[in-house]
Amino acid sequence: MIQLTGHDLALGDVWEIAHRRRRCEIPAAARERMLASRALVEKVAAEPRAVYGINTGFGPLSGTRVSTADLEQHQLNLLHHLSVGQGKLFSPEETRAIMVARANALTRGYSGIRPEVVDLLIAALNRDILPEIPSEGSVGASGDLVPLAHMARMLVGLGHVRIGDQRLTAADALKQNGLAPVTLQCKEGLALVNGTSVMTGLAVLAVREAAELLSWSELLSANLFQALWASPEVLCEQVHKARGFRGQSAVAERIAAHLRTHPKYQQEIDEHQWGSHAKPVAPGVEIQDPYSVRCSPQILGAFQESLWHIEQVIERELNASTDNPLAFPETQSIIHCGNFYGQQIAMACDYLRLGLAKCALLLERQLERLVNWRYSLGLPPLLAGGDSGLNSGFMGVQLLATSLAADCRLLTAPASVQTIPTNANNQDVVSMGTISARMTRELTEKVWKLAAIQALALTQAADLRGGDLMGADYAKLHRLVRGVSAKLSLDRPLFEDIARVNELLRSPAAQKQLLPPRPPAP
Repeated sequence: MIQLTGHDLALGDVWEIAHRRRRCEIPAAARERMLASRALVEKVAAEPRAVYGINTGFGPLSGTRVSTADLEQHQLNLLHHLSVGQGKLFSPEETRAIMVARANALTRGYSGIRPEVVDLLIAALNRDILPEIPSEGSVGASGDLVPLAHMARMLVGLGHVRIGDQRLTAADALKQNGLAPVTLQCKEGLALVNGTSVMTGLAVLAVREAAELLSWSELLSANLFQALWASPEVLCEQVHKARGFRGQSAVAERIAAHLRTHPKYQQEIDEHQWGSHAKPVAPGVEIQDPYSVRCSPQILGAFQESLWHIEQVIERELNASTDNPLAFPETQSIIHCGNFYGQQIAMACDYLRLGLAKCALLLERQLERLVNWRYSLGLPPLLAGGDSGLNSGFMGVQLLATSLAADCRLLTAPASVQTIPTNANNQDVVSMGTISARMTRELTEKVWKLAAIQALALTQAADLRGGDLMGADYAKLHRLVRGVSAKLSLDRPLFEDIARVNELLRSPAAQKQLLPPRPPAP
């Protein structure tokens, strides 16, 4: 059972809840903090002073007072007016990540919400009762108001939910599971919607998949060395220490580790057979490999450096109080603030997309080296398994890869600077953090497809080369890919093969076999 304290939820915990449906709960200490902040909110609500979101209107209407008799309707009306989301629904995994991110933020004890409200959110999550949350509508300024309002509707028995493939009204779903909707009291609707939990939940999933894609890119790069008989000289530890970036050194070591599973490469790396060893000089013989091979540690190493930073930002935001106002029982203060502003996640996701896109472009260029017979050192044109000309091999596959790479480049446009004032100019500068996170999720999907294409191409190249081309890790990947996609002996449609290899690379079983754990942040 994962404990939601609001202070130490890890990215891996969110992944376990989102993808493996791990259960979670609020520990006693967190519950006590929540009760203390709730008591402060109720004390202030009974006083004549105005406090935003407790007894005033919202946003540009904060200058109006709300009577004590209307405070419950006030919170419900907040959900009503914000329930305007459009677009496709967030996936079940994304919805679980959003729910746990919001629940964890509320357990910190600064939001003034009753524990029983968050208990209901967690009970729904543990029973896999998932509210329908549209993906369009947030500008990431006063948090993720619109999508979180759709999430919160479930708690008051409104809207629809999904349990597996079944769609039910929220009221029916709660009743069937022995749960009852809550009546929101002052500040509680605002506490539910006024935070960055949608963008943060999406970012957690994106950065986890980005790390997996980096690991696959290291393995695929190592396999490309073997398919093109490239020199491992560029992985020399001395070279990378001379530059001084830990990410670059770590990636070079990991590519070399995959190569060491081939006896020839192991000997060459371990004996440092380079530098003082002369290379042949003859027409057509290149003494250096192309950048898509030679510079793979530098390209992927920069991605690793960025990942370490981005993971830190996202995990900190995951364990942050991001609503307004915040209640501090220790000083008996309720303080207005702007912690709901999603700039941290917006910029982190923009940065993450740059790394993912560079990974995508590397994969596309590495594919070019395999399919272009002018550079592939004897591989058949376009990796065709039958007569060239009659068979076009991976020609169509490369068209797809080029299209995906172009999409990735377009998706690198920064969202965090695309501010448009809204909310009667109350929100006069906004973060667009949720749009940035959504774009990152979209780009990640395209990089998975490019990785699948490159795995398929390297497997075909190994079959066409024959002999002792493959080291043990390359051979494992070959065996796994051939388990879902037969050798391309004669042209056939490959769209289903690509989809199956994509699914294979994303499977925990394949990752466990081939991908070592990523190095911890320095």
